[in-house]
Amino acid sequence: MTTSTFDTAAKAVAEARASVSVYELPQGLGGAPFDEAYAFQDAYVAAVGKPVAGYKLAVNGAPQQKHFGVDAPAAARIFAGEVHDSGVALPKADYDAVSIEPEIAAVLGEGVSALFGTVDRAGALAAIDRFHPAIELIDQRGYAVPALELAQAIALNVFNAGIVLGPESIAPGDLDLASMQVTLDIDGARVGDTVNTAPQHPLDAVAWLLNHLAAHGLKAEPGMVIMCGTHLPLMTLKPENSRVDVQMSGLGAVSFSLS
Repeated sequence: MTTSTFDTAAKAVAEARASVSVYELPQGLGGAPFDEAYAFQDAYVAAVGKPVAGYKLAVNGAPQQKHFGVDAPAAARIFAGEVHDSGVALPKADYDAVSIEPEIAAVLGEGVSALFGTVDRAGALAAIDRFHPAIELIDQRGYAVPALELAQAIALNVFNAGIVLGPESIAPGDLDLASMQVTLDIDGARVGDTVNTAPQHPLDAVAWLLNHLAAHGLKAEPGMVIMCGTHLPLMTLKPENSRVDVQMSGLGAVSFSLS
């Protein structure tokens, strides 16, 4: 694809996003290291026209990487205006179908501005101000990410439709990942319950993301949110579902409703 083709196709995707329509899948993007896919994502983000409030990691668990035949995660943007406080009531009309993933969210602090060179786990620890419980919102528009080429998912910003942040937080050094229990309730019914199933340690997730940004000429800023990967398989809500509650032991709770 040429740059002009990227821009035209990305604009069409951005318009489909705004109108809650099905995306036309980009073709011919190649494979790893996914340079063309990220170039398309850049064009898509520019066409959406919203500031970036943070980033998400995807495909950062071993089973997902094996499925796609890769050895590194993928990254996508989170748009400003789509970072919601826990308890928010979201209009169903804004989405084709909402899928959810419970995740740890890292909020970056002033320390991220002092980093240089390759970031390791210690650098990530210095960059993070706090962790929150969070839910990623995903709108796949009729597609299923595992059935796509990974390049296509990356180009389409891995279908991120926002996040919901819980009010409680902890310092990054206080995280007890091994004993963390994560539960997911939909309309009051328990549909997920797991312990110690983060796809990777959040410090490693943040380190990878910061290095990825640097390699692509981007820089994370204090206050940005990084979603560190799901603890439970993606779940798509049914049209009749109206409330989602997530509990993360040692971290807190986060919820939202659809109306």
